[in-house]
Amino acid sequence: MFFSKQKIEKPINIEKKVHILTLDNRWHELFKNNKKPKKIVELEKRLNKLLGEQGQLTNDLKEYTLLKKKMMVDIMDNMKEAIEDEDDEAIGEMEKSKKYINDIKVKIDKMESRMENMPKEIQTTNKELLEYTMQDCYMRMFDTKNELDELNEWIEKVRAELKEKAVRQTEAKEEYDKMYSYMHDLVGYEVIELYDKKYLGGSK
Repeated sequence: MFFSKQKIEKPINIEKKVHILTLDNRWHELFKNNKKPKKIVELEKRLNKLLGEQGQLTNDLKEYTLLKKKMMVDIMDNMKEAIEDEDDEAIGEMEKSKKYINDIKVKIDKMESRMENMPKEIQTTNKELLEYTMQDCYMRMFDTKNELDELNEWIEKVRAELKEKAVRQTEAKEEYDKMYSYMHDLVGYEVIELYDKKYLGGSK
């Protein structure tokens, strides 16, 4: 017995981890001929936004890490002049570099902290999208199965009627041929031709 559509009120909790749905062409095909429910559209946008943020953070983290290394090199270059030659300009540049490095370090720490939480947030959103996708597909499958049941019932009915008609067609032809043959043998071609013209439109 198939499930009752009325029982599907909220998605079933799914613990199985799956690939990112919005990156799967087959997932998009599920909605090719059907409008996506509002909740699925909302989750799709949220997931794509998170993936975009993750990609941006990855690039930014690389850039800031390289910048931090460059600033460290600048400090080392200015350190000798600042200490040995007591060069005020070199000391100033070194202090600026230190400040920039501290600012960069704060930004890197924030990005790394955010990056640590991203995978879990992405998987949580993807899991919710999976659950609502399963719910939507099964509700549509419920309707489709009912339609299939009706079509199958109609086809079986027509098939049975067709079978009866085919049997009757064979019987009617045999009966027709038997009478025509007997009449032909009984009265001959000339008389049969007269009857054919009058009752059968001139042909058998």
